[in-house]
Amino acid sequence: MPGNRTHILLVEDNPGDARLIQEMLAETGGGSFVIDWVPSLSEALDHLARGGIDLVLLDLGLPDSQGLDTFVRAYEHGSHLPFLVLTGYDDEALGPTVVGQGAQDYLSKGEVTGSTLCRAIRYAIERKRAEIALK
Repeated sequence: MPGNRTHILLVEDNPGDARLIQEMLAETGGGSFVIDWVPSLSEALDHLARGGIDLVLLDLGLPDSQGLDTFVRAYEHGSHLPFLVLTGYDDEALGPTVVGQGAQDYLSKGEVTGSTLCRAIRYAIERKRAEIALK
């Protein structure tokens, strides 16, 4: 994370939700986040291939992929990165499933605040570092 700035790949198809997430992080992150926003999984996979990302903030409902398959396909291309799943899906079983598959956390769009999102990002990065160090 050069200059202590965290580069986040935000994968979100809803422009309003993307803007809200960006505003929350700008207000509570103190300028420590650089956000690259893409609205589809295919664009996210291209971005992951280019590198330069510290964390992926992933919605599971995208125009070109839905549900658990969205996470599985993205994680195949970036398993070395921490993933936070931020979604509007109201499925209690999906959270433990994506965490079991490698995500650092599963957050509901309707319940997240700027401070909880910032904390989740920082913790996800640290957990992933610890996970890699243990391997």
